Amino acid sequence: MVGRALSVVNARLGRRALLWAAVLAVLALILNFVPLFNLLGFDFSFAIGIAAAWAGADIGHGVGARARNLEQDARTVLRLTLQAVATALATLVAPLLLSLANMVRVPNCSVGAGLGFYALLPVATAVYAAPAGALLALAFPRRGRLLAFALPALSIVWALARMYRDPAVFAFDPFGGYFPGPIYDEALRPPVRLLEFRLTNLVWIAAAVALAAASLGRGFDPRRWRRRALVAAVPLLVASCVLFALRGSLGFHVRHTDLRRVLDAELRTQHFILRYASAAGKTKAELALGAEDLEFRYEQLHEILAIEPLGPVTVYEFPSAETKKALVGAGYTLYAKPWTREIFLQADRFPSRRLRHEMAHVFAGAFGDRLFGIALGWRWKGPLPLPTLASGLIEGVAEAADSSDPDGATTVHQDAQAIVADGRAPPLETIVGAGFSTVSGPRAYTLAGSFCAFLLETRGAEKLRRLYRSAGNFIDVYRTPLHNLEQEWRQFLARQPLSAQDRSRASEQFRRPAIFKKVCARELAARVGDARARLRSAPEQAVRILEETCADDPHEPTFRIELGEAWASMGQRGRALEILGRLANEADLTGPLRARIASVAAEIYYHGGDFVNVAAEEHKVMELATEDGDRRLGHTRLTAVQSQAARDTLGRAIFGASFREPADAVLTFFLLTEYARLFPGDRLGPYLVGRQLLGRDPAHALPYLRRACEEDDDAPALHTAPPLPPDFLRECRRMIVEAGYRVGDFPRARAALRRLVAKADSEAERLRSLDMEQRIAWLEQTRTRVGPVGAP
Repeated sequence: MVGRALSVVNARLGRRALLWAAVLAVLALILNFVPLFNLLGFDFSFAIGIAAAWAGADIGHGVGARARNLEQDARTVLRLTLQAVATALATLVAPLLLSLANMVRVPNCSVGAGLGFYALLPVATAVYAAPAGALLALAFPRRGRLLAFALPALSIVWALARMYRDPAVFAFDPFGGYFPGPIYDEALRPPVRLLEFRLTNLVWIAAAVALAAASLGRGFDPRRWRRRALVAAVPLLVASCVLFALRGSLGFHVRHTDLRRVLDAELRTQHFILRYASAAGKTKAELALGAEDLEFRYEQLHEILAIEPLGPVTVYEFPSAETKKALVGAGYTLYAKPWTREIFLQADRFPSRRLRHEMAHVFAGAFGDRLFGIALGWRWKGPLPLPTLASGLIEGVAEAADSSDPDGATTVHQDAQAIVADGRAPPLETIVGAGFSTVSGPRAYTLAGSFCAFLLETRGAEKLRRLYRSAGNFIDVYRTPLHNLEQEWRQFLARQPLSAQDRSRASEQFRRPAIFKKVCARELAARVGDARARLRSAPEQAVRILEETCADDPHEPTFRIELGEAWASMGQRGRALEILGRLANEADLTGPLRARIASVAAEIYYHGGDFVNVAAEEHKVMELATEDGDRRLGHTRLTAVQSQAARDTLGRAIFGASFREPADAVLTFFLLTEYARLFPGDRLGPYLVGRQLLGRDPAHALPYLRRACEEDDDAPALHTAPPLPPDFLRECRRMIVEAGYRVGDFPRARAALRRLVAKADSEAERLRSLDMEQRIAWLEQTRTRVGPVGAP
């Protein structure tokens, strides 16, 4: 019976279809045991779609080859095309069924999104590839199969070449489907742009079929072609040409010219070309400040790595993460292309915290491989040279070059020690090589950065550059295996000071696993983003989305915090507090998450008029918080509920008119100035006013900050006022340093820096102060030598 069934299938579909059906089924079976690919979603569909490109083209060629002796009229071409499509689609049934059956083992949080990706990737690829293969068989009887195999390869290579040459990190291709960009942008659902691209593909392949129906067997003279088919082909061909010409505007193929239409303004400095949007409304002072930031980081990297890029660096500054995501495919993920010396980022407050990391990638391009400028080398495996990608070195060197200005209360070495002490550090062999992306991003970046910084500090930049160029050949560069270096590094980490608060912070910062180990990572991340977007306009929908999310992954506490916030946005305070209370009682919750729960609960109590419980929850925040900013917010909120006058001014400014309702910026500033006026003996008032003014007018911010930091003798009401708590005082002095730098009052900035260093209770604070001191010294020298940076 099996033999007869196979004979029938073979007679109808051909051996190629049977073979490809088996190949695709085996591939699906393998993917069912590969994390992230083991559920019906983008990643599974992408992998099956790549294979379906060759399967469809070869099956289509087989259908066309069997019909070569038939009369090649328009009906024959159309019938063969439809037969090729139907046959190719039949081979995709088994992989779909196997993936759906795998739901017994692996939960799938959105079968609808998975089916959407399956339809837009492998199914749409087969619909495009099968007619292409059939037409090649009819047009090229001798070499049609070779061309059928070559066509998907050439198309995908062209897509990769576009990603190499052009700015975007996403790609659309009729055969390759859709590559969305960095893996760290986890949220992903079938995008509308992919549907539009697939409809465009239908127009392209329909035009090819119509042209073949009109011309096959009639030679190259259009006057001899079949008139009816030609009438159908002409508008399809025109539409295809128009759609191809508009591929940049439609977002299918974004080129530099497309970026320049949005980032239409340019500023040139000694080493940079900065492209930005004139519509963003950046002032001359802001542009000059950004140019100084670029040039200062360039000078630092030149000293750290003892090398520099071979030409000017182009920086694309997008007005927002959303604009950046739409244009180049990376939202909150910053990236650089070392081989083109380009950096892509979104507008950030001064000083930019991640700029030097991305710039370091461009510097590393000067000593990386010749094609990409990264840690890519070749290793002989028997008679064959195989590529070796050291992803951990690519990111580790960038992190090491940026480690002297830590963004937090701990250094990269202290963070790495916390990961090691918590038992979350895999062997370095996993981190420095191609397995980097299989480890949780925060952990991988920190461990690689600490190790590379250790090598830089103990063995110098020249050897680190050689290690990078060799893609991790430790024996040749350091004359010792990686294992020995790892032991030395771990011994170095063991000597790093680490407080209980540091451990608590790290326990939350590095808690979550890599995308490969999360439950429905792409779908749940998309749901959370969707729920946040609906929180104000449709909170009931946000609640429904988050309840589904919590049901699918009940072990992720942040989802339940989001759900509590959504219930509070609906006005259901009791329900929200019940969810948060149950979560707070769980034994394995980290300290930072407990502080976050208490902060949300305090906000809910405030809008319910229960100020006693607000104070109780904010005291918990002060006790549990591991970040200075959280403690400062807790203290401010405690102050805001001390009296009716404080609630009417500071309370309205800090808590807003209702739960999670953003306050108007002008009203907020007015309320803060009113609080400062009503409570002249409280240094918190001038601190908050100065903080508001810092980014807009640092000259006007300075007097307020000086009063808050006990540096203004002209404020009698503050002479006997108690000083700000240490967390506030540190931040106040940091802001004085920034304001002094921005207005050119370097003596005042240095005086505040000296106070910061004298009171610094962590190595991270000392490093930040030293970094700012270097910035001031550099700017003084630069202005003396060449005038303002970026000036015309």
